[in-house]
Amino acid sequence: MLELLREVGVELPGGAGLLKFGMTPGEVLELLPPDRVTHHRQCMGLTLDQYVELRHAHDAWLGGLLFEPEWSFDADLDGVLLAFGGGGPGVTDRLARVEIQARARTGGTEHPGATPVAWDDIDLFGYPAAEIVAVLPGAVASSGGPPPAEVAVDELGLRLSRARPTAEHWERVTLFGPDSGSWGACCAGGLVCAERGDGLVGIMY
Repeated sequence: MLELLREVGVELPGGAGLLKFGMTPGEVLELLPPDRVTHHRQCMGLTLDQYVELRHAHDAWLGGLLFEPEWSFDADLDGVLLAFGGGGPGVTDRLARVEIQARARTGGTEHPGATPVAWDDIDLFGYPAAEIVAVLPGAVASSGGPPPAEVAVDELGLRLSRARPTAEHWERVTLFGPDSGSWGACCAGGLVCAERGDGLVGIMY
């Protein structure tokens, strides 16, 4: 089980250790099984210093589109994919964002990942999306219509989303740490980008 801990990090399954917010990329890699890690090259993404306006970079960071060279790796752990991100300006080398994506899908049928992803003993991939929203405090759904395509829970530092409108379960969970507040120069709040922010600015030609 992956356990999400508010403002702390993620407890890895099998007693592998705790991914703590504030860790360096090297410290994170030391906790991950080397044979489950994939390193990536930049593709269809910009680095922080290539964005003219921070609000666009922040929106890209929230959506996992911002390319951070230090964090260009992910890890596949028993049915879930973990991706990592640093903080905003000045703390890009410190873990501030962990994105977890359900991977187990067969024959067009949904199967939650083999590894439960738990917040306060709630399996975020194991229960229907609507039931999760009903029990998370302060959950605010996007305007995508019911059932919601994306939900932000600011007070918990959580974002839940589904890539497919027909998906019954959440497919992606993102946990944000204290260093996500370093985006305060451009955006108020940890999960909401400034007005008219657009993470695709400068990426799509």
